[in-house]
Parts: sequence; structure tokens; C-alpha cells
Amino acid sequence: MTVTHTVSAKRLVVQFISFWLLWFIVQIGLNQPIQRHFAGWSQEILLDLIKLIVWLGAAWWFLHQTPAQQLTVPNSQQWRVAWRFTAGYLVFGAVVVYLLFQFWLAHHGLRIAHGFIPEYWGRYFLVVGITEEFVFRGYFLNVLLKKTSLTTANVLQAIAFASLHIPRYLTTVPAMSLTSWIGNLISVFALGLLFGWLYARSHSLWPGIITHMTWDILVTLFA
Repeated sequence: MTVTHTVSAKRLVVQFISFWLLWFIVQIGLNQPIQRHFAGWSQEILLDLIKLIVWLGAAWWFLHQTPAQQLTVPNSQQWRVAWRFTAGYLVFGAVVVYLLFQFWLAHHGLRIAHGFIPEYWGRYFLVVGITEEFVFRGYFLNVLLKKTSLTTANVLQAIAFASLHIPRYLTTVPAMSLTSWIGNLISVFALGLLFGWLYARSHSLWPGIITHMTWDILVTLFA
């Protein structure tokens, strides 16, 4: 049987919609009840385990079903650390300076957010960067770069990345305002473009993972 050199658009759409629906069901059926009935580290560990299993499992399954010739970067190669990727250091430094400067201006200094709890180091630092980068950059962008230009592939995966946050927004209590929805989706889309560019230029997941984790924990810590 002849294997094409790219994943079909239909297959990509089906995979994304299936994953979107799966995560929406998990949010409603598992994450919300856990948030209602558990607290502290027990809640955090359960939520982190669910995200690790669902997201890493989905990425592994997608890659497992994809022949090597349909990937821009082999799965084993994309986990290598890109020590010589100079742009990664510059982007990371710029992100840290930008966020700290914004928080300093907003609060006339740096202060820990009132709602911050130590458990957030798991959810917003250790887990989110690895899981989300593996799915969207490690798989979707990886195969899209085989099909189309960097610009088109990056925009498509960034749109998908932003839309995958909708299940969380839909289940947020209290409900988010329309302004918050729009602002968050635009911000996540822009970050998706940045993480995608880091991946495409470095052929490694780690610049995006580290920048992603740092962005999320700083926003959670100081916003």
C-alpha cells in the first residue's frame, strides 16, 4: 500500500474535532466534579493526572498512527534540547521582561496575586507546557508543516490552539464576560503563533515548552 507524504486535511479535521469534544466531555464529566468535591493538593494532583493522561495520550496516539514520512520532525528528534537555538533564549528573555514590566506598571511593583496557591506550580507550570506543546506543536504543526507554508501552518494551528481553550471557558464559574472571552482568545492565538514559530525554527519542543510554562506561571503568580 502506498503511503502519501502528508496527512489528509480530512483526517486532521476529524482528529482535532474528536479531541476538542473529548476534552469538553472531560471538563464537564471529570474536572468540574473534582473541583467541586476536592480541594488543595488532592484536587491539583487529580486534575494534573487527567490532563497528562488525556493530552499526552492523544498526542502519542496521533503520532503512533502517522508514518514517519508524514512528519516534518520525527518524534524522537523533537524532544532533543535545542541548546544552540539562540533565538529561543532571546524570545524567553523578552517574554520575561515584557510580563514583569507589565505587572510592575499595573500594580506599581511586583506582588504575588491574592488568589495564588502553591498547587498552581503543578497546573500552570509543570503540566500545561508539556501537554499543550506536545499536542499542538508536536503533532498538529508538525504534520501541517509538511502540507503547507510556515505562515499558513502556524496560523491554522494557532487558531486550533485558541479554540481548544473554549471548553475551559465554557465551564468556568462564574461565567466569563464576552470581553474576557475575546481578550483571552486573542492572547492565546498570539501565543500559539509564538510557540509555533519557536518549534518550526528549532525543530524542538523545548523552547516552546519552557516559554509556555514561564508565561503561564508568571501570569498566575503576578496578575
